[in-house]
Amino acid sequence: MTRAWQAFGLIACGCVTAFAAADDTSTLGPEYFSALPGISFPSKAIGTTGRGATVSGIFGHEFSPHFLAELNVQSSTFETGAHGGTDFYQNGATLDVAWQLRDRRESLFTPFVLAGMGAVYDDYYPESRDGVAPVVDAGLGVVTAPLLRNGIRLRLDARYVRDMHEGGHPERRLIAGIDIPLGRVEHHIEFLKSPPEIIREVIHEPAAAAAIAPAPIRDSDGDGIADEYDRCPDTPRGLRVDVNGCVVTPQSIDLEGVNFNFNDAHLTPQAERILDEVAKAYRGQLTMRTEIAGHTDSIGDVEVNLKLSQRRAETVREYLILRGARSEQIIARGYGKSRLRINPERSEADAERNRRVELSILSP
Repeated sequence: MTRAWQAFGLIACGCVTAFAAADDTSTLGPEYFSALPGISFPSKAIGTTGRGATVSGIFGHEFSPHFLAELNVQSSTFETGAHGGTDFYQNGATLDVAWQLRDRRESLFTPFVLAGMGAVYDDYYPESRDGVAPVVDAGLGVVTAPLLRNGIRLRLDARYVRDMHEGGHPERRLIAGIDIPLGRVEHHIEFLKSPPEIIREVIHEPAAAAAIAPAPIRDSDGDGIADEYDRCPDTPRGLRVDVNGCVVTPQSIDLEGVNFNFNDAHLTPQAERILDEVAKAYRGQLTMRTEIAGHTDSIGDVEVNLKLSQRRAETVREYLILRGARSEQIIARGYGKSRLRINPERSEADAERNRRVELSILSP
């Protein structure tokens, strides 16, 4: 079983590297890495005892809260039971698609099903039996909610594998390990320090303070509060904040640039870039609750426009959740043409201004 454990060692090294990158400034992102050792039960018909060891290194991408794709690189060692003989080895990879029953960012346990296909190299005895063959797999599993602030989860898979080598033979695998999100944002910041003593000195002793060169002030999100004292980082530009840099209610702003074509609810590349910046606020301000309001121009039926504006609001909400916002932070609501910004519309520019999306703060 030496080769399987060597493969496990390589994957474990990669896992440690990923763990180091996923410190307590990480957040759940669309990519993740899984290290999953386990046991295999190959067919005895190929000359095994019906047991062995296996290990998988999986790189996955979450396209939506339910749909995922995974590249599974796998190595197995099958026991032959021959004294002084050799074990059988299998190395390969599959591309799998998975469907989650729930959003893994919101559930304590998230079950999923998967299926895929790929290729393996079978190293059997004698060498004349060696060869490359297609392989298909299907299975089910479960992943836990994050156990630590860096997002690490536990994962368990049970799979049925069909290796087409020598006419085809079945194999069952049970693998378990850890799942590491690869996304990273800097929002777990401790604000323990009070304003430095030099401020008091400037107020009470201006003559002495004149000799001190002022340090550059950084305000990354442009809300008027220096980063050193900003308890709510990455506030979207245009929102009013309190002395701590946290948004105040009630207020709303247009998401400038998040517009839609006529009778359309698809995000443009420009809109996605703007929403990528907005999503940072949800990741940095986990208690913030908002409404995404969709609006249309004045053209068309009232009911049709109401449904279209709802789809636009939901499109924006789903994209923000995909970029790290929590579902409970956002509600989507369409208002159709009931709240025209420009009325009457005299040009296409007026109509485009009315096809807008608003961000309203419900609670900071």
